[in-house]
Amino acid sequence: MPQDAVAARIDALFADWRDDAPGGSLTLLRGGEPVLRRCFGRANLEHAVPVTAETRFHIASVTKTFVGAACALLHHQGRLDLDGDVRDWVPELRPESTVTLRHLLTMTSGLRDSMESMVARGVWFRYPRSSQDLLDLVFAQTTQSFPTAARWSYTNINFNLLALVIERVSGQGFDEFLAETFWQPLGMHDTLLRDSNTQAVARLADAYVAGPGGWEKGTWAFGLSGAGGLVSTQGDLVRWQGMFRAGGLHGAPIVTLMSERGTLRDGARPYYGLGLGVRPYRGVTVLSHSGGLPGYKAMFARVPECDFALVLLCNREDADPGARLRRILDICLEDEFPEPSPEMARPVAMPPAGIDGRYLDPISGEVATLAVDGGVVKLEKLGTALALRPDETGGFSDGWGNFLATVRLVARPAGGRPDLHLDFGGQCGVFAPVAPHVPADLAACTGLYRNAEMRGDMEVFVRDGLPLLRFGPAFHREAELALEPVAQDVFLARHERPWGAASYAVRFLRHAGAVEAVLVSSDRLKDIRFVRV
Repeated sequence: MPQDAVAARIDALFADWRDDAPGGSLTLLRGGEPVLRRCFGRANLEHAVPVTAETRFHIASVTKTFVGAACALLHHQGRLDLDGDVRDWVPELRPESTVTLRHLLTMTSGLRDSMESMVARGVWFRYPRSSQDLLDLVFAQTTQSFPTAARWSYTNINFNLLALVIERVSGQGFDEFLAETFWQPLGMHDTLLRDSNTQAVARLADAYVAGPGGWEKGTWAFGLSGAGGLVSTQGDLVRWQGMFRAGGLHGAPIVTLMSERGTLRDGARPYYGLGLGVRPYRGVTVLSHSGGLPGYKAMFARVPECDFALVLLCNREDADPGARLRRILDICLEDEFPEPSPEMARPVAMPPAGIDGRYLDPISGEVATLAVDGGVVKLEKLGTALALRPDETGGFSDGWGNFLATVRLVARPAGGRPDLHLDFGGQCGVFAPVAPHVPADLAACTGLYRNAEMRGDMEVFVRDGLPLLRFGPAFHREAELALEPVAQDVFLARHERPWGAASYAVRFLRHAGAVEAVLVSSDRLKDIRFVRV
């Protein structure tokens, strides 16, 4: 396709980003050279500051590509054994089963995410907590979400721990090591670690989310460190793309090492390497990582076979970089893909009517909600929302976040809505349809519950006839979640705000008929046990 036609289609893709609204910046590269650059919207609405090529953005979880590269380099240098026990470097950690550095890097550690754990203590993302606070919380826990390598789960604390390992191996601060090892040699002078949202940074775009009355500031106050604390620009990340195109730096095969996907106990291999998504698409491999904070969204992607790369940085919550990546790949590489688009590969079945509703995995107690809109299956599971499209297998999939999710609809002998056979990036389960449920004895569930390891309380109570769950101390309505009954003793706890959403599966456990404990799970936090006080 001629380059001017490509540019016109890319411009149309972003046509809804108005000049007087938040926006972002985009660079497309061929053969290591930029072939298209665009800047959209404003970096600051109050002062009408436009986004430029020099505007800095929080890149959020794209930070993990730097952590993965650092660990790969240290491994190549013989300073770090990726298959060594993380406790060799972090003896404060006390997991039930052995966790290696590779388990951390590939998101198969089974450790509970400290950001999610903080929320389960009533400390929401907008309330200041340092990266050390997050580490202290994981150090206090001896139980895991699941045994090491039993499942895959995107867990930010893995990369907070890896940043600490890098510091202890190198004898330098995390950002000092990155600066000396990567940023200075590559000329990345606009990249830095911003581990506190009170730190003033020149040319940093403000973050925005769409609220009921218009745009609002996106806010968070957790120290992100290796999980997502870096700030950068288009120019610097284009230089980082140069490292990926070269395959490494300092004589180390960094990208080859980073592209080695993790392995689960059953031999399955999730589409995630060392801080890097590694997935097939239309006969090629896409190396990518997205990032998200309230009001910041980012995508860093490369297709080695086509020598094509992309950097997308945004300061609006609704940017949806994963969906835009797929559409940009289809536009730019249409004539080069070895395989047709999934929709054209074979006649795909559109989602059948009547599948909307709630589904429950009776083993894990997790809840999924399905809705069909214009041929797209919208799936929400415990706070993660995906748009699943028909694929060539006869199922539905979405692989444009940091993991691949697939759903197969399997008819039930008795008819009615089908079972969902769900693979959520390595978290597999069979979800059965559930009808609306009215709890028989909600009063039996009310009361105060406590988790000793997290030193956190949870209260279940009724206000104005509505069942509610509150994490943390009383008099804190922002930490309250509505309890929606799903099945006997199973509820879905939900909390939605413009700056973020939370969703938890809540299971009440009984002994001799009396409720004695509660298990709480999200996608990044499994079976936190609160005991009745």
